[in-house]
Amino acid sequence: MKVFSSRMRKLRMLVYLKKVAVYVIGIIVILCFFNGCYHFCRQPLSGLYHSVILDDRYAMFNYTEDVSDNITFYENGSHGYLKNNITGKKVLRDVKWVVTSSEDTLACYASKGYRGYLDVRTGRPVIPAERYTKAWLFSEGLAAVMEKDSTIKFIDTHGQVVISNKGFRYPIYSEGYLFYDSLCAMTDVSGKWGIIDRKGNWVVRPEYDGIAHKDEGYWLLNKDEMKGLLDKTAKQVVPVEYRDIELTEQGVAVALKDYTMCMLNYDGTLKYKFICSGVDEVYYPTSETTSDGEDVQKLSPCKSYSTFDGHRGLMSPDGRPLTLPIFSSINGVNENLYYCRFFYADCGILLDGNSKLVNNSDIETKESGK
Repeated sequence: MKVFSSRMRKLRMLVYLKKVAVYVIGIIVILCFFNGCYHFCRQPLSGLYHSVILDDRYAMFNYTEDVSDNITFYENGSHGYLKNNITGKKVLRDVKWVVTSSEDTLACYASKGYRGYLDVRTGRPVIPAERYTKAWLFSEGLAAVMEKDSTIKFIDTHGQVVISNKGFRYPIYSEGYLFYDSLCAMTDVSGKWGIIDRKGNWVVRPEYDGIAHKDEGYWLLNKDEMKGLLDKTAKQVVPVEYRDIELTEQGVAVALKDYTMCMLNYDGTLKYKFICSGVDEVYYPTSETTSDGEDVQKLSPCKSYSTFDGHRGLMSPDGRPLTLPIFSSINGVNENLYYCRFFYADCGILLDGNSKLVNNSDIETKESGK
């Protein structure tokens, strides 16, 4: 009987252990199932949570921008949306950003890593954000777009490719490709800039480090840190040989290689031989003091004139430039002596009021006992 009872206990223990094993395995299977469901549904649920719940719950904290009188863009992280101000309904979700143009009814927008175009009056996509990794605003009926191969194409307002050239490539520093008077600045595979027409032909060969369109209708060229100017037909007005170019109502202000400045007419002819960006008084110290004990400084006869990039030169009392603008600063030493400090150096020279170098002779020394 004792042997039979011992066997029964062992049998009951074995059955118990089997039940425990079944329970443990069942729990593991259930946990694996719910874990898989969580990861499978995580992305859609997250998107639903952000685009449906958060954009309403935290609407007062959203960044807003008017796309048009009827449509407003609301941003909440990467899950923005467009809302119709008249109906109060959302017309487009999962919008990261929107860029509009005052000259076109189509705006460029980003969604889920792609770019597309929407009607600013309705907020509805006209060209859905499904294939373009980059896109720019429309200008003169055309817009530049780029797919994953980094090749730039131009499409019309229906999304049809109008200009396709495998030689058009996108450099990371470009801000956009817009047509002005049927011309557009474009980059080639080497990253150099040129100008194309509406057929995609090079009007200006791609050999420049940068090309920018100015509001006055001119094209500013940049090559080897020198600048030049083209008119709206891409005809050269100012050769690429100046450190800087500024367009003004009076003419084209240019900085030469020696940092002097002059002004040209808009046909490239000389208007003013000498111009500068500013004139400053120069003071020198004296041994006198005020009643309050402060040192007295007096006005020097000559002045300091400035040109491009903070360069300074010495100017006579009657306004004639006495030196090239090769100094970073000019300070008075006495009534007729000026300390002119070189650019990018901790030294300078002493000039008198006639721009004569006053310390150019050998230094005389006297030794004691001689």
